[in-house]
Amino acid sequence: MTRRLLALGLIAGGCSHSNSLKSVGPMEDEPAARAYEQRAEQLEQALSELSAGAKAPDCSLVCDLVGQVCELSRRICQISGRHADDPELAGRCASGEQRCQRSRQRVPPGCSCPAP
Repeated sequence: MTRRLLALGLIAGGCSHSNSLKSVGPMEDEPAARAYEQRAEQLEQALSELSAGAKAPDCSLVCDLVGQVCELSRRICQISGRHADDPELAGRCASGEQRCQRSRQRVPPGCSCPAP
């Protein structure tokens, strides 16, 4: 139950950044990309904990977590795309895409999550 509440809290917290994708300079975008990356790492950890349980996890919760991880990856790559000359942001984008893929691979066989 505690894991479920933690995961739901992580999901809800991830929604608060939806309006921060304005076109800004690299100095403003870097902290946003870093925050998205940290958030995605937290969500991926919650997904791992949920998947490690003895009983089958709630598919809707698993799919919500995977969707959030992949959405954050997409946002990081959008930021990276605005700063094509920044190798650090490009690396964050590549890491985010890998994190999304790993999360999708963790979906239990009995669950069917929509493609992000």
